[in-house]
Amino acid sequence: MQARGAAAVVSIAGVPLVAGALAVALGACLDLFHSTSDVLTACQLDPSLAGCTPDAGGAQAPDSVDVCADSSLQARQLADRACAWLGACQGPTGRNAFGPCTLQARMAYDCASNPNHRVAGSALDFWKCMLGATTCAAVAQCVFPGGPETCSGSGEFLACGTQGNADVLVACESNDGSTRGENCAMAGQTCAVGGSAGAGCTGTAGFACDASACVSRRFLHWCPGASPVATDVGIDCADNGAQQCSVFPSSVDRQWAACVAGPDGDASARCDPSAAAVCNGGVAAMCTSGVPESLDCATLLGAPNACTAGPLSPPFDWTAACALSPPACAADACDDAGTTLVGCARGAAVPVNCAEAGLRPCEEIAAAGEPDAGGALPACTPP
Repeated sequence: MQARGAAAVVSIAGVPLVAGALAVALGACLDLFHSTSDVLTACQLDPSLAGCTPDAGGAQAPDSVDVCADSSLQARQLADRACAWLGACQGPTGRNAFGPCTLQARMAYDCASNPNHRVAGSALDFWKCMLGATTCAAVAQCVFPGGPETCSGSGEFLACGTQGNADVLVACESNDGSTRGENCAMAGQTCAVGGSAGAGCTGTAGFACDASACVSRRFLHWCPGASPVATDVGIDCADNGAQQCSVFPSSVDRQWAACVAGPDGDASARCDPSAAAVCNGGVAAMCTSGVPESLDCATLLGAPNACTAGPLSPPFDWTAACALSPPACAADACDDAGTTLVGCARGAAVPVNCAEAGLRPCEEIAAAGEPDAGGALPACTPP
């Protein structure tokens, strides 16, 4: 994906710390790309796992490793811990905020609940990295895969990273010279310069989107609203499912674009394309790309009624049906004692105990660099 602009920042100083060990019961040892001392493989986190040997942890090629947990419970533990660290170290803004982050992370790690749009490409790289990040320095490596950035200019502002960080939305902070980042690739997007905030996570057409379509059979552009030029809210289909974009219900009748689902089981299965979902016991069943697909909303959000049937909005978003109605929450919050961060994911309350995640108590953290974030947002704090 291509960035639309450049800027960057004073390097992010990592806080050297070691989180409490988390027993990660994955079926195989996961090599997380990095060999630094603060990024651990699953085998290093728990050597008793099946398949782990004294020499395990670095033998597998990156493209042979996935992030699928053995159970939905394990996936939730991995996801919630990763999101708690992301918000603590990089600030709880955008998709770094705990609630929005948890749905993305749980879909990445819970392949049984999300069988047809498993993460791939840059999104897979990000979630692999976050799986073993146990310090703020390690989290920074995941958010800024191209290395630390430096900001030019003064004042708080948003910009896009450079070179290997083209997909990273960088928050430049004038108060202490530090920076924070949101890796747009975690949800299949890139960074673009423009808009009221100065930059943001968007589809590859950025803030000059004038058509909804597939580009190069990979990039899904979706331009909402009546304006002839709008913000692209699309995604890179190389980051999920069958890793390609197509138009539906047919090449002649192009009503919507969608990322093609990766068939789970019989690859020859087909259905009549529809931009709507039906709910079966909390599981959303869809056919956005002519292939039967499902998403276990009840398991992902931890609420039995977290599936909402009807048209998907936008029509390519296979996750749109995952929402609790009426909602049980409106925003992330700290509990009264400050021990628990309660995220709000699509109306479902998602709690995490900060101490159990290896972090300090929940507090309101200044949302520097985010003009529309409301000043401060709740997050666990670094040790």
